[in-house]
Formats: sequence, C-alpha cells, structure tokens
Amino acid sequence: MTQSTPPRDRDPGHDRVRGRLMQQSLAALLDRVRGARDVLPHLAALEQALGERGTAAIAGIAPQHLTRICTQLSSLPLPDGDQPLQDLQERLLNALEASRRPRGEPAFDPERTVVIREISHSEFMAAAAEQGGAQG
Repeated sequence: MTQSTPPRDRDPGHDRVRGRLMQQSLAALLDRVRGARDVLPHLAALEQALGERGTAAIAGIAPQHLTRICTQLSSLPLPDGDQPLQDLQERLLNALEASRRPRGEPAFDPERTVVIREISHSEFMAAAAEQGGAQG
C-alpha cells in the first residue's frame, strides 16, 4: 500500500521550517542595523510572526501592513546570497500584488488590457476622423 505525501509547499512542517529560516535571516538583517526593530516595527512584528506561524504568517497580513513591510524591507541592504530573505521578499511582493487585485479577477485580462502599437500618420488621421465623426 502506497501512501501519498502532500506537496512540500503544502506541508505545514515544511512551511514552519521555511518560516524559521526566513525569521533567522530577517533577524540577522535587523541585528546588523542598530535600533532597526524600533524604527521598523512592522518588520519586527513579521520576524516574530514567522517564528510562531511559519510562512502562513504572510497570508494573515492586512494589505496596508503588507505595503509598509515591503517598503521597510526594501529600505534595508539585502544580502545577495541570502535565499530565505529573497524568498521572503518574493512572497511578500506576491501577497501584496494579490491583495491589490480585485477578488476573482485574473492578473491579466485581455478585455481590459491596452495594446499600444506604432501606426503611420495616415492611419492616425483616419482613426481621428472616425472618432470625430462618432462624436459629432
């Protein structure tokens, strides 16, 4: 009998471990800047929440706080090779983008997308004349 295992991204234990790695990297970053936790309280709260709830803490952040957290994180010098911090930043930005999108609306809607292309002067004049005739 074979047992199916949940995907790694859905495994609560994996999410908690990942969250702790993010917390450790964020803590090290905040430790490098004296007084950072006092000046950047949203990051300090995120640091604590990652330790308690793992990556699930990101899903529980209100949109207005996500904006502040992303701003505060981008104000710090992020090390290039710190994978947990890069993962954290990516997840925060994805959560922020998702919070700004109306519920149920896809990220790309071909009906609402404006397509810009270059046209010749004669094509422009024809379109302008057509538009002028429609308004008159």
